[in-house]
Amino acid sequence: MDNLIIRHAHYDELEAIARLDALVFGQNAWPFNSFVNELQLHFSKLLIAELDTTFAGFALAWYIADEIQLMRIAVNPVFQRNKIGSTLIQHITHYAQNQSKIVLEVADNNTQAIAFYTSLGFYRVGVRKNYYHLNSAILMEKIIDHED
Repeated sequence: MDNLIIRHAHYDELEAIARLDALVFGQNAWPFNSFVNELQLHFSKLLIAELDTTFAGFALAWYIADEIQLMRIAVNPVFQRNKIGSTLIQHITHYAQNQSKIVLEVADNNTQAIAFYTSLGFYRVGVRKNYYHLNSAILMEKIIDHED
């Protein structure tokens, strides 16, 4: 995808990020100030995807100890199925230093996301019961291949 650019987010882009988060996650969306706080954390990386100069998605990850925690990832539904999500995860993984795996949580009823993560090599390692209101969270992880 030649017209796709992944780069670090800037403060003036946080409103667009929060709007997309609300669109994708609905009642589980993060408030704007949560994204503001993320830009100030030394272990947090917030990346955005631009397709033909249009904001298309974002990914947020924490780099702590030996793992990367994928905190949020969202792609505008208009741009889904264009490998934007997988490219964001590749870039998140690219910043790994001492981290040996990437971990995430996904709602057990979000079959589309579970299939997406599985297609990228993530596998199920556990469950958190009733984590998302009435839904449980599936814990998934993927070992990072530092040779890539």
